[in-house]
Amino acid sequence: MTPVIWLLGLSGSGKTTLGSLLRLHLEGEGHEVTFIDADRFRQQNGITGFTPEARTRNINAIRAHVLQQLAQDRLCIVAAITPYEEMRIRNREQIPLYREVWVRCGMTTLAERDTKGFYARAAKGEMKLLSGVSDAFDEPVRADLVIDTDRMTMADSYVALRDLAEDAIRESEEWEDVGYDLAIPTVHTQVLSGFLL
Repeated sequence: MTPVIWLLGLSGSGKTTLGSLLRLHLEGEGHEVTFIDADRFRQQNGITGFTPEARTRNINAIRAHVLQQLAQDRLCIVAAITPYEEMRIRNREQIPLYREVWVRCGMTTLAERDTKGFYARAAKGEMKLLSGVSDAFDEPVRADLVIDTDRMTMADSYVALRDLAEDAIRESEEWEDVGYDLAIPTVHTQVLSGFLL
């Protein structure tokens, strides 16, 4: 089973940039990688609006797609705001080898970057339900890694993410080795079957 690196955080925090860099690195190492950007995924699947219901529908669809990719032994990188803790709980419950990365950035820096113009529109009252501003963003409580992109350089942020991904890949390989070892000796498999189920 291959790992899933799920980058979450507010709009403009750097999720897509970091995810893209990680994808290039892992593909260069010979891994089969699927990179899912939540905004593009939403558009491709005709999910409109930013209501909590629409956001949940998008994350549910992404999760289902991730599980399909895992069935093909593809490593997945997801860049999605994922604002509600309930979404993350479901990820942990349903996705094996799930790694949650909070790409954190202060609101002042986000408003200065404002690459999509969302924060300016929200300030003018033109955009409702912007995560972290006019809609909830539950602070992640179980992130495997927190990257502060307003305090760390992009290079340092990337290295931290790359190291986490490589650790996850090593863990997945160790689990594959254990599964292989357990499957070979029939007697041991029978003895351990109660623990494996």
